[in-house]
Amino acid sequence: MNSTHKLKQADLALRPIRIDRVSKGHSYTIDSEILSIIDGSGLLIADLTQGNKNVYHEVGFMMGLNKGRGGEQDNFILIADKTKITDKDIGFNLRAWQQIRFDGDLDLISSLKEALEIFYRLK
Repeated sequence: MNSTHKLKQADLALRPIRIDRVSKGHSYTIDSEILSIIDGSGLLIADLTQGNKNVYHEVGFMMGLNKGRGGEQDNFILIADKTKITDKDIGFNLRAWQQIRFDGDLDLISSLKEALEIFYRLK
């Protein structure tokens, strides 16, 4: 059974969230909504490629939630496009954490599928 089939069979509720596309029918503070979504998520996938400070903040928030709850730091996956960055481009506080370093979309898809299979114990 291939990994795509395994992930589909598991009926995972995975969904990318673009906060700029979330409609609640009223105005809301974007930062509070992002943190609320992270708090309620089972897995955070964070792309470090662009060096976006907000992404670092979101990963740090997840780490803080984990620590505050006495949990493990095992509910996030860090990814980075190795054709666009080097180790020194990753902030020192995340440099030591394992990351999926990918070379193009196909490599990312393959590596992320494998990580998701392991995370959800499908493999």
